[in-house]
Amino acid sequence: MHCTVTAAAAFAAIVISSSHAFAGVVASYDVGTGASTSTIQVDFTNGNAYQVTLRWDTAMNGFDALQAATSAITGAALAYDAYPFGNFVTGIGFAADYEYGNGDLWPIENYWHYWTEVNGQWEMAMFGASDRMLVDGSKDAWVFGSSDAPQTVPAPGAAEIGVVCMWHRFRRKRRASA
Repeated sequence: MHCTVTAAAAFAAIVISSSHAFAGVVASYDVGTGASTSTIQVDFTNGNAYQVTLRWDTAMNGFDALQAATSAITGAALAYDAYPFGNFVTGIGFAADYEYGNGDLWPIENYWHYWTEVNGQWEMAMFGASDRMLVDGSKDAWVFGSSDAPQTVPAPGAAEIGVVCMWHRFRRKRRASA
């Protein structure tokens, strides 16, 4: 393998990838069966995010997907209020992270915001999760307490290349100085 990355660039890649790893996706899950896949990301106020790849065959809406994902994962939880017009998600939990809110502390945004990815960009949904029918490759996200878009999940490939290149460079320098 030949790397043309400077030591400073490789170090920067490691620092950037490390900062994302600790304030980003804490765990990824792959649940369900079927030929179609959708991704669900859940962002908590502490910076932790969880990503679920859901496999499915039968028609499913965004709320069904969240419900299927949380019920298939040990330690995950979902709380919601059911209304005639749809379900209002009040609590989501993964591992030690759990947040609950029903919007009763205005102006504090203590509720879950629903996002969908459209053409590679996150957009806050202007409809309920029960009204969104999944398509193969769709991406949904739930963000608690903020109207900010879901955090960007870094591609591991770039970080891994930076680490490998820095390691090779380090080994070459060590051999040269020995």
